[in-house]
Amino acid sequence: MRGGVATMTEYVAGGILILLVLEACRRAVGPQLLILAIIFLLYAWLGKYIPGVFSHRGQKVNRIIYQMYLGSNGIFGLPIGVSSTYLIIFVILGAILEKSGLGKLFNDIALGLGGRLAGGPAKVAVVASALLGMISGSAATNVATTGAFTIPLMKKIGYKDHFAGAVEAAASTGGQIMPPIMGSAAFIMAEFLGMKYLNIAAAAVIPSLLYFAGVYFQIDLRARKTGLKGLAKDDLPDVWHTVRRYGQMIIPIFVLIFLMLEGRTPLFSAFYTVLATAILSWMRKETRIGFKEMKIIAVNSARGSLSIGVAMATAGFIIAVLSMTGIGIILSDNIVALSGGSLPVALLLVMVVSIILGMGLPTSACYVIAASISVPILTKMGVAPFQAHFFVFYYACLSTITPPVALAAYVAAGLSGAKSSRVGWTAFRLALAGFIVPFFFIYSPAMLLIDSTALQIIWAGISGLIGTWFLAIAAEGFLKIDLPVWLRPIFFLAAIATIAPGLTTDLIGAGLAAVGFVYVFIATRVKKVSAA
Repeated sequence: MRGGVATMTEYVAGGILILLVLEACRRAVGPQLLILAIIFLLYAWLGKYIPGVFSHRGQKVNRIIYQMYLGSNGIFGLPIGVSSTYLIIFVILGAILEKSGLGKLFNDIALGLGGRLAGGPAKVAVVASALLGMISGSAATNVATTGAFTIPLMKKIGYKDHFAGAVEAAASTGGQIMPPIMGSAAFIMAEFLGMKYLNIAAAAVIPSLLYFAGVYFQIDLRARKTGLKGLAKDDLPDVWHTVRRYGQMIIPIFVLIFLMLEGRTPLFSAFYTVLATAILSWMRKETRIGFKEMKIIAVNSARGSLSIGVAMATAGFIIAVLSMTGIGIILSDNIVALSGGSLPVALLLVMVVSIILGMGLPTSACYVIAASISVPILTKMGVAPFQAHFFVFYYACLSTITPPVALAAYVAAGLSGAKSSRVGWTAFRLALAGFIVPFFFIYSPAMLLIDSTALQIIWAGISGLIGTWFLAIAAEGFLKIDLPVWLRPIFFLAAIATIAPGLTTDLIGAGLAAVGFVYVFIATRVKKVSAA
């Protein structure tokens, strides 16, 4: 009735709420996002005192409060809207699926089928984290859940503590990009783009497979290089016994996928999947969710949603300041100018910006902030919005294992007993494919299943897998024998050429790799003759 004119009562309430959100951020999220939010709020107020291109006329305190409290961006903007609808129901879904025994089902199947392979527990960590990622979508949660048993097993068979922690951190980070339930940032991306979440999940299939393949290949090569064995048969769980006890709990995952394929919203699909899980849990005593279990699920869900909700409210401050001051446009113009109009250089700069912004932040907050700043840069240079958002999304996820501030690596370091910095750098190397692949799906829409034929999509997947294998060889410096220093860059270039789209680059990659294979073949023959 007042036409949007605020009263003094609303200004006071808005100021109090801003302070409360900042304090909640300090408690539930950490100092990094708090400091960033305060810097942006001060920038909105003191802009006229800042020299150079970043100067602006400055905003009055009452206008800042109005935008944060009553504006369409601010605290009650899109991010917190998504967190209070889509994200909270999936937090509840993950908690109820885990309590029903689905996590144990995934873990035991992975351990039973792969535990006896060379370096088996490490490979189990990759598979289990990929499976668990479908229900949790959180790197830290994956590390805490699967790492509790995979890290001790890795250390038991001979992996060093820092490598064991890095394997779990790298694999668990991949859970955020693993369909059908990806990390919370994927739901926010769907809202930003106005697309169905199912399209986002489908586009992540090939990149997520390449990510996990890259980690798996490095683990396998490390195990063969150091002569590690798998676990003894007596140390492995009885897979069929676990399937008989918990097998029915896989059905809710199919219910979720079916409902999404039917065109239902993520909120609708997740709600009825929660109901299906509760009903199916009563089929066996081991999985039954009674009143006591429901209480635990409710508490865990509430606690799990705190950091997400508070982070989204705090990210609203940054988004509002970007729109109020025009700093987003200034940043994008300067990065475009700095790149000299070169898209590869701009992509590299956006990657660095996204990772720096993500240091110490939850993935969802990192994505919201980075997308607000970086996506306009890429779209200005001709990149389609869908690919631009996916590019930023991937680096927001990977920020959890990017030193010096790597949250997933910190959790893994606590479980493994290693230094967090060493775990972080090792995890960074294990996830190397994840840092390279996003550059290529900018040029190859087939990797995201868009604007391509079935043959192009299949070829992109196959050549990508071969390229990630070459990348693992370069990173580990091993292929039946220890590779000389000069050969590792050749395999690295072969990996880049093979992952890159196009028949010409694939042939160049095959030619470079052939040089390495011929060298390894001759060296192994000479070694055998010498031994004889």
